[in-house]
Amino acid sequence: MEQYYITTEDGKTEGPYLFESLETFYKHGKITKDTLVCIAGGQEWVQIETVLKQEAEKAHKESKKMSLERLMNEYDPIPKKQSAERIQEDHESLAINIEGLLCIVGVIALITGVLVFLFYAQKQPGIGLIYLLTGAFSCLGCFWCAKVIKLLSRVVDLLSVIAKRICNVGGED
Repeated sequence: MEQYYITTEDGKTEGPYLFESLETFYKHGKITKDTLVCIAGGQEWVQIETVLKQEAEKAHKESKKMSLERLMNEYDPIPKKQSAERIQEDHESLAINIEGLLCIVGVIALITGVLVFLFYAQKQPGIGLIYLLTGAFSCLGCFWCAKVIKLLSRVVDLLSVIAKRICNVGGED
């Protein structure tokens, strides 16, 4: 912990005091915002107000850093053993995502291709077959894209775990 010397109204030096003591002195009116302070071992005397602002900024940055670390430690995309109820809750709470939308579009393309094929099958079988194949390949393309997106999201989750673990190992030194 850093310690500080203060100047009194009559020009004398007191201290060293811990920063927490300076805060208490300031809050209780023993020192004012114009009181000069110097960090123990330092040469520069500054107003207490400057030190209070610097310490508040440090505390704010520390708080943000700790919040981020806490979030990183709480999030782990590789699930541990979960109860059957928890897994069921996760499946029930899934929102529609891009993979689901691509699968829906693929099914609609296939159904459309079949319906158009049936409509043209009697009059122009060649055109009907083209529509059927177009619907089938559109369906396959949509399902393939959905699978690729799902695999890429897993890769991102895995890389974030690896990055988190690397940062944790580097931060311990």
